[in-house]
Order: sequence, then structure tokens, then C-alpha cells
Amino acid sequence: MEKFYRNKIEGMDFSQWDDDSRLGQLEMSIRNVMVGQDFDRMGAAFSFFQKVNGDCGLARWSPEWSKVMDAALESVSLAMEYHMDELCRLSQHPADVIAEQAGCERSYIANFGEEVVRGHSMFAVSKLLMETRPAVRAAAGRSPWEIAAMGSPHLSSYAGKVTVTSLEDVQGGDFAADPVVLLSAKLGGLEDIPPGVAAVLTSSPVDLLSHIAIRARQTGVLLAAMPDPAGWEALIARAGEGVKIDVVGEEVVVSASELGVAAAASAAGAPASAPALALQPKADVDDWVVAPEGYAAGVVGGKSSSLARLGVSPAVAAHGSVPASSALPFNAFERALAADAATAAKLTAAIAAIAAADASGDAAARRAALAETRATIEHDLAMPADLVAPLTAASAAHGGACAPEDIYRAVKRVWASKWNERAYLSRKACGVEEDALHVATLLMEVVPAEAAFVLHTANPLTGDATEVFGEVCVGLGEALVGNEPGSALSFTASKTPGAAVAIRSLPSKPVAHRAPYTTMIVRSDSNGEDLEGFAGAGLYDSVTVVPTESHVVNYADEPLVWDEAKRAALLSRLVALAVAVEAETGAPQDIEGCVVGNDIYVLQSRNQVL
Repeated sequence: MEKFYRNKIEGMDFSQWDDDSRLGQLEMSIRNVMVGQDFDRMGAAFSFFQKVNGDCGLARWSPEWSKVMDAALESVSLAMEYHMDELCRLSQHPADVIAEQAGCERSYIANFGEEVVRGHSMFAVSKLLMETRPAVRAAAGRSPWEIAAMGSPHLSSYAGKVTVTSLEDVQGGDFAADPVVLLSAKLGGLEDIPPGVAAVLTSSPVDLLSHIAIRARQTGVLLAAMPDPAGWEALIARAGEGVKIDVVGEEVVVSASELGVAAAASAAGAPASAPALALQPKADVDDWVVAPEGYAAGVVGGKSSSLARLGVSPAVAAHGSVPASSALPFNAFERALAADAATAAKLTAAIAAIAAADASGDAAARRAALAETRATIEHDLAMPADLVAPLTAASAAHGGACAPEDIYRAVKRVWASKWNERAYLSRKACGVEEDALHVATLLMEVVPAEAAFVLHTANPLTGDATEVFGEVCVGLGEALVGNEPGSALSFTASKTPGAAVAIRSLPSKPVAHRAPYTTMIVRSDSNGEDLEGFAGAGLYDSVTVVPTESHVVNYADEPLVWDEAKRAALLSRLVALAVAVEAETGAPQDIEGCVVGNDIYVLQSRNQVL
């Protein structure tokens, strides 16, 4: 029956069907998939879709209804991808084991998992999604294109050669001599964009305020998503072709270029020989943990200093509050090493191995040496005896639920993240010496966020300084800034008092992150962030003492989607907060925070990269 149904759907010609009939057939196909199969994400997505496709109280095919349906279809699409990827992985592994034991050639079994997926009835859902999404996005007034960074105007002359590969697979590369337009089907959200990559186009959604989007805007790289399968295939067909790119409204127009590499000198990203950055030198202090009044230059980084300013800000006080914090200063890491001579010697050898591997051009050896360096810090570095009391006091000040040993374990993970590959390659590209980069750690209680937000007080797409741009997601903000799959609640609003908020998209991120109970977060705060010419945010880890939990979001009952009055009131408050903070600082701001009930908490504000 499964095979019969799938074959019937795949053989249908939907060209003469109206859009409502296609949506009705999609609902039937999802229902067929759900019979006898336990797909939690698809179950939630299906509930959302059914509600929108039924009598949900919105005028069918109105812009408002179409925006909700667009989010529902994206939820279904993301759930389908997740469950089928899992099926592929789970079926491929035993096939590999059996093939190895039987002496079967790898080529005969390499695509076994993919073939299992191709035989699944979910393929009918995939076909119908391709048929329904373009009409819904058009009715919502949205282009299939989603532009996260506009790129350089020189792209309209020559952008580069179209290259199909994962952005993750070219980390540390350099294409400055022969610029490329990278087609990467998926993005992690935290990757660096190598020199010479003039544009990154992807088929998965990109959060406009994720770290990769900020880096793309700062380096003049075009970053855009084409989720429509037909549009993506048209881009893939240009592989190997030299192209130019024009951005016209919401559209990204990719066409053959009559020019060549010589025209691309200023279109690509920053060259590998970019001038070295000047970092704030470390100042040695005697205290293991400092309070906000001790957040000074050279002691902690910009994140901690900004939080101290926000804590006494009249603008913030009028619209929200700032959680309490304390911090381990820059020199805490060196002090911990000085108290553990054996680990210090082991770490010195591990760092030397990184340099040797890098000099030899052996990327695999470099990756292994970086991993060994992180492991040495995380597992071997002992906690100094005189650090126990300060961490105990910090725990008492920030919820009282964390043991000092657990806090120190999280602190070590943050320190170790200095040697993750992305951070190491970024320092190398910018000429930053290893001993010039220092990482302080900011200690805070995790706010039990119902929703998280990021605000830019100048529209990052258009540069319009009269317009606030914002994004909101359910739960903690790691789903937002980490560019996890799905869309956020995205909006713009004029700074004119009383101006209406314009909804760009409604949320569809499938999971929300929440702390299981009262705990603390240890946030990285390096002296290599928020610098002129370098988007260093997100390179170093922030770690909760107790890991967060992921919960599937059922948008069929989510107020951010269905309670228009509550949503409008919240977004108006966020716009007022953004305008007030910008007026107080005198510069466009990038603001992060969260919402608990009726309370707004501001977690960070820094000058916006335009």
C-alpha cells in the first residue's frame, strides 16, 4: 500500500490543479506518512499545517494567512528533512557493517541509506511541497530568495566561478586568486567565509542576525538562500560558470558575466594578507572573580563591559532589566596554568604541534593537534585551591544551584574554545598572534526564556538608519544566533513613535532550547570581538553549566503565531527598547535579550556592524 500510494503521487500531473487542491493532497500525504510511524517533529508540524489549512480564523490566501501557511510548510519541510536524514543514517550504518563482514565492494552499498529514503512514502510529501510552496510565498508577498547580506556592488560586473561544495569543507581555504560563488546546500551558521568567496548561496534558511550573516555583511560577501527546489537546481546548473550577480529588490539575479577574474579584485572577501588587528593588551589583576564595577579594559572584554554599562542604563531600566553577572578576568587562565605545571608543559607541547602541522600544510594533523589542545585544557587542568571560594560565591549570587567544580568545568570548555578550528583560522587570517588573544569568562544565571530576540537599530539589509530590524524565536537564543534550521519571527518597524510593525516572516524553527532547571551560563568574552574590520563574535564558545534541553515546538498553539495582539504589544516594546538604547549610546546597536512573561531582559548590546 505504501508503495502504491507513493507511486500514484509521483505519477500525478499537478499542473492543472488549483493551489487549494494541492494543499489538500499534501495534507492527505502527510497523514499517510503519520499512520503507524512515530515522527515527533512531523507530528508537531502536521498539527500546525492542519490548523492553518482548516478554519483558522484568517482569510484564506490573504497576506496574513499566507505568512502563517508559509511558516507551516517550512515546518513540514524541516521535519521531513530531519526524519529522513535520521532514517538514512540508521539504515546506512548496518549496511556498511554487513558489507564489510561480507567482503562486499564499498561502491555497491554506498548509497543504501539514500535508496531506503527514496522508497519511503515521505517522498510524496516532498513532491507536494515543491508544488505548493512557491504559490504560498508569492501570496505572502515574499520572493523565493531570502537575502541575509547584500554583498559588494562589484558583483554586478563579475562575482566569480560558481562552485558547488559545502562551506564547512573549505574552511581555511583561500580563493583570492580565483574568486568563487559558493553554492552550499546547508550552513551551520558559525563558519568563516574564506578569502575570495564573493557570494555564498544556500538552499536552507539563513537567520539574518546569525554570526555568519554578520560576517558576510562586514566583509562584503553576498549571503542569500534559495529554498525553492526549482530555483536551486537552476543555480546548480551554472556550476563552473563565471557569473555576475545583481540584487533587485528581493530578487538575486545570477547571470553569465562577459568579464573575468580581473574584474573581481574588489568583489571577493578580505585577502589573506589583511593587516594585523590591534588587540587590547591583558592587564593582570589579583582577583579570581570581578564584579561589574571591576569590568575594565584589559581585565575583561567588550561583552562584560557592555553588560556593566547596560546595568546602569536609564534607557534599559525604562524598558527592561539586566541580569546580574560576574567574570573571571583575562589572566585567570594563565593563573590556573601556573598552578598546574604538568598540564602547562603538556599544553605548550600541544600548541607547538599545532604550529608545526600548520607550517607543513597538513590540515588533518592541525585538526588533531587543536583537538589535543582543547582536551588538555578540558580534562587535565586542575582547579586552583584558592578559586573554590570565589566560584562558590558566584554560584550563590547567580541562583545558588551550581557546584564550583561544575562551574569550573564549564569555564575550561570556554577557555579551550580558543583553539577550535574556526577561531584559530580566523586569527591566522587576521594576523593575530596566539599569545595576544585572551578569553575572559562571564558568569550569569540562565534566564528561563520563553522567547529570545536580536534587534538591529539600523536595517542590516538596506542600511536604513530610520528602521529597526528584529528577530524573535521560542526559547533560548542559541537557536537564533546559531542559525539553526527554520525561520524566526522577523519584523521591521520605523522609529517614528506609533509606527506599525511589519511582519516579514513567522517562526518555524522546529526546536526550542530551555534550561532543565536553575543553572548558570559561562559566556566567552575575548579581546578579539567587536573590532574594526573583524566580526569576532561567535568564534568562542559559551557553555551552560547544565546542558540545555531541546523541545519540539508545536506552533499550532504558539502565541507568537496566533495571538496577534500579544505579538504586536511585544514587538512594539522591543522597538521602543531598541530606539532608546540607540539614542543613549549615540550609534546603531546590535541588541540581544530574552522575554519571560511580561519582563524583558537585555543580555548584550554592542555597536552594530553596518
